[in-house]
Amino acid sequence: MQIDPRQFQVRREQQLRDEVVGDFGVRKALAKIREVRGGKGYGYRRSLLSSTLRLTRSMSPEIADTVAECKALIGHEGPVEVYVTPEHQFNASCYRETRGPTVFTLSSRLLEAFTPAELRFVIGHELGHAVFDHYGLPMPATAMIQEIGIPFVSRHVSLKLYAWCRSAELSADRIGLLCAQDPQAAASGFFKLASGMASPRVVPDLATFARQVESLASAPEAREKEYDEDTLDCFSTHPYNPVRVRAVWAFSRSKEFLAAMGKPTGDAWGLAEVEALVDRDMQLMEPTYLQEKSQTSDTLRRLLYTAGVAVAAASGGVEASELEAIGRLLGSDHGDEVVDVAKVIGDLEGRIAAALEVPLLYRAQLVQHLTIVAAADGQVSAEELQVMEDIAQRLEVGAGVVHQTIRGAMHPID
Repeated sequence: MQIDPRQFQVRREQQLRDEVVGDFGVRKALAKIREVRGGKGYGYRRSLLSSTLRLTRSMSPEIADTVAECKALIGHEGPVEVYVTPEHQFNASCYRETRGPTVFTLSSRLLEAFTPAELRFVIGHELGHAVFDHYGLPMPATAMIQEIGIPFVSRHVSLKLYAWCRSAELSADRIGLLCAQDPQAAASGFFKLASGMASPRVVPDLATFARQVESLASAPEAREKEYDEDTLDCFSTHPYNPVRVRAVWAFSRSKEFLAAMGKPTGDAWGLAEVEALVDRDMQLMEPTYLQEKSQTSDTLRRLLYTAGVAVAAASGGVEASELEAIGRLLGSDHGDEVVDVAKVIGDLEGRIAAALEVPLLYRAQLVQHLTIVAAADGQVSAEELQVMEDIAQRLEVGAGVVHQTIRGAMHPID
């Protein structure tokens, strides 16, 4: 059996990629990446050959057969090399340069603890990245690369790039499920990745795990008194784990998946219903106040502008390019105006006070939004970090959000 993987690609990923690849700044950024870095390429493969173990068929016929079966299923014809990295965490990654083999890395801990079906899910997921050419749009490098201190990609487009990155993970998950042919294997794999546990004492359940997303989508008032850790990854390259699980769970019940597995479709969902669910869940990770027109959105937008100026001013004054970037982010033009920075920053206290009336979920998103804008050029000064931490604390969000968002912005797709 062979399938066309593109018929299962997440709709939102395709839409976002079409939008960002046409952007002039993105095209310039990709050209600069090729010029300066040339990707990981043979240097990356050389480092793996010199420091890790490459699995051959004679060493592990099981892994070799799994890779071959997954390749045959999705029609991936290029060579694949698998390396084992000495790690105590569950990790897997994939990289493919313009030339040369597709390179997988699997941590030793993952190889020891994952079942054959779970490994098929992981290997299928990584092959999904290769077959959809997710590495043709390397992240977060594309969003962060700059020249003479000026980013190639506008802040607004950089946020779209991160949104595309998250959707790309869901497309790869679908290929993983098609290769595993077992939703329970996906559930147990996600459980191990999320918990770090491989104990038989806990039996993972895909539907139950998927319902965790309801706590993320619950009424904002339910989150006002206690900060929810799940809001921390809004601007990472990966979706929330419960969102990924529910997306896989929904896809496993679609007519398209069941037909590909040769199973009766009956009253199964249509793929359009699955996409609608995915779109709705992914909205949890995207601060919509930038587009909405309401009193709450206006309050947050005003604060984001003021806070953005305060952060930019922290490391030696506000440049016109920084004002222009903030303006592009907010859909307005601040680049040509003369701004009284002291006056703008003087408004910060009042705007923070007004924002305290906004539910905690949206305040956390604003702090993450502010952080990803500050980190988009690949560096955050100590002075900028201090201002962001102070703003976060005054919004009763917690400075840890800033640090976790910065770390999320720095992690490549895997």
